[in-house]
Amino acid sequence: MKLAIKNINKKFSIKKVLNNVSFTVNAGEIVALVGRNGSGKTTLLEILSGIYSQDSGEIEIEGIDNKNIRKQLIYIPDRFDYFKNSKIKKVCEFYKLAYENFDEQYFKTELEKIKLLQTSRLSELSKGQLAIFSLILGISCRTRFIFLDEPLDGIDVINTKMIVDYILDAQSDGIGLLISSHQLNALENISDKVVYLDDGIGIGEEINKDEYSKYQLVYQEKIPEELRCNPNLRIISNIGRVYVVIVRGSYDATHDIIQDEDLLQYDKLPIVLEDIFLLNSKGEDENV
Repeated sequence: MKLAIKNINKKFSIKKVLNNVSFTVNAGEIVALVGRNGSGKTTLLEILSGIYSQDSGEIEIEGIDNKNIRKQLIYIPDRFDYFKNSKIKKVCEFYKLAYENFDEQYFKTELEKIKLLQTSRLSELSKGQLAIFSLILGISCRTRFIFLDEPLDGIDVINTKMIVDYILDAQSDGIGLLISSHQLNALENISDKVVYLDDGIGIGEEINKDEYSKYQLVYQEKIPEELRCNPNLRIISNIGRVYVVIVRGSYDATHDIIQDEDLLQYDKLPIVLEDIFLLNSKGEDENV
């Protein structure tokens, strides 16, 4: 089963927030949604969950009639403002009405594990407790897809591990997850793919780490101008004669790099999600 987001566009007044965003989320897949503040991540999640309507574009789930799509999607915001003064039991009752497959036994069992009482109000929970409760609530709805908005923001290490464990459990049950987060390191090892929303434009681009490589280069003087100007190579840091570069696409930089007589040393480095995020966050013509 697959969730397909096709050419989603959204404008608020004269500002275009999302521009032809397209990507897919498969069942049992974790997709990281990354981008700067204001790039449209939350807006996209709210459109997918039905809070906002897109100006144009389609949202489809393979094998599901369009009128029943929303029943297979659950959005977990970064805050529960509407329910902040409600008791956990009341929130449970609301979601039971909204989702016919709500698994109340799972919900109660998991709350007991983390020692949360159903009589507790959401306003009484710590940030970590609220984040874990929200995820348990989302999984309990037994939808095919879960959307999480900044589930790790401001969460300590112990609670982050618990949240990641719940995410992986949901994935193993065949649930597809779309996760917006600035905590790129936490998503690094669990994401199957990454979708980058460009700042202020919102052009969805699936990022495959295998399409990038990273090198540390040491020169006698400075990096050659032909490498600096190569559109497939980006310098992400430069301290003296030491450069760290990222190469994208199918271009094999190794041959061009090692042919330079001015090169003293080169090492291939592991590439991480944060490297790609920083790379895509720079201006197109910017090279340090």
